[in-house]
Amino acid sequence: MILKKTLLAISCSVILTACGGGGGGSSSSGGTSDNGGSNGETANPSNPATDLEKAKVLIKTTNNIIAYFDSFKGLQSQYEPAFDAVSNAGNDISNASDLIITLASLAQKDAQGSTKDYTAAELEALLEDDATYGGIYYPDYILSKNGLKISVTPTSVSVNGSVSAKYWMDYIWDSSTFTGKDVFSDAVLITVSNLKLDAPFTASAKQHDFKIVSGGKITAKNADGLESSLGFNSNSTAQVVYDTAIKLEDSESENAPVTAQFKFLNVLLTTQNAKLNLTELSSKAARVKFKNGTETFNQIIPYEIILKGEALSGAENLGLDANIKLKNDLTKTFDITQGESAAAFINADLTVNLFGNVKGGGAAVKPFSLLLNAKRNDYQKGIANLKVTVDQNTLNIDVKTDNLIAQSPIIWSRVSHANGAFVEIPDLDQFSSADIKVGTVSYGTINRVSNSIYSAKFTDNTVLMIAP
Repeated sequence: MILKKTLLAISCSVILTACGGGGGGSSSSGGTSDNGGSNGETANPSNPATDLEKAKVLIKTTNNIIAYFDSFKGLQSQYEPAFDAVSNAGNDISNASDLIITLASLAQKDAQGSTKDYTAAELEALLEDDATYGGIYYPDYILSKNGLKISVTPTSVSVNGSVSAKYWMDYIWDSSTFTGKDVFSDAVLITVSNLKLDAPFTASAKQHDFKIVSGGKITAKNADGLESSLGFNSNSTAQVVYDTAIKLEDSESENAPVTAQFKFLNVLLTTQNAKLNLTELSSKAARVKFKNGTETFNQIIPYEIILKGEALSGAENLGLDANIKLKNDLTKTFDITQGESAAAFINADLTVNLFGNVKGGGAAVKPFSLLLNAKRNDYQKGIANLKVTVDQNTLNIDVKTDNLIAQSPIIWSRVSHANGAFVEIPDLDQFSSADIKVGTVSYGTINRVSNSIYSAKFTDNTVLMIAP
């Protein structure tokens, strides 16, 4: 199930806030105003009948959204062929990439800064030598029909060709015969074209820049005939910067870089049933000093992560645009001896925008969006705002907690409609009933019937249910 359904479909923002996971830069104050609706409704409405209808619209809208997202759990089965394809393709491509990177690394190391071309037989010899311990060969791969070729220069490694590969999966021990055997996967046919990595392999420098050159592609076809591919349609880059000039082969953990960053652009994963277009995956990191008791150490910490992409399957599409930023002063030493403290805690902003056209309630494809902004800039406080839209139905949800460090923090929430109607819940964990208001006037109450069903009764004695 993609979303945990609750009365107000707010668990994602609640969890992020309650756990102190930080969040994205919402300008919302967490809904601290309690004298009106989200559109500035007055405290003394002049038309009670109209405001009663607004209160009902809030509940109807909530029900429509929850019904859609409850049916959204069907996304797993509706999308199952595509998800399975992407999952299987992910394994195939991951294993294929691991093999190709392993061979490229072994060839680059063996070349020792010279320009050299490696044949399939030479690559298999390097692979066997690398996996031989005490004179015994422990293979991670079994290769056949090997037509791979790798070309190495002092600043690049290029891979082309194809190979059939089986991957090590498990070791099974038979206690009755005291024998064991390695278990390998079925063969996967891997084809590599124009895959090129540029890097200063032999240079000694403070700054090292890497690039996966646009146009490279890895294709894998497994024993079930499922073909998938990973294509680099733009240059993807990475960079590390050290205090002093250093060779890559000497960059061990004690020589942590001052900064590091990477940016993958327009990486396309394609299967027979779906496409995943990763338009951007990037991260920036800096070296941070930590203190734990009497020990001090350096560690590279990401302070900004960006993820943008879109999944396509038939008429449906699912887009994601997310980023997280640390707001901490990374030049100071973080004392983590006692874990988080008022002087050392995760100060972060999080923004997540999930959008698209996906089958929801009634198996109908509808436009929807989830826009989450969350923030933690105080040791004990966190706020979040979630705007949920399904077709023409929209809710705005504010969440606030003032005691994040407590074992069971009290989480305040307010759900509002653009027409001014709202429900305010002082403590989500203890919620059983709340007023449905416009301004300061209550037009009904909403009550928990069960974990997933709620009943709203209005001042005119009408009743509306909220249920998946």
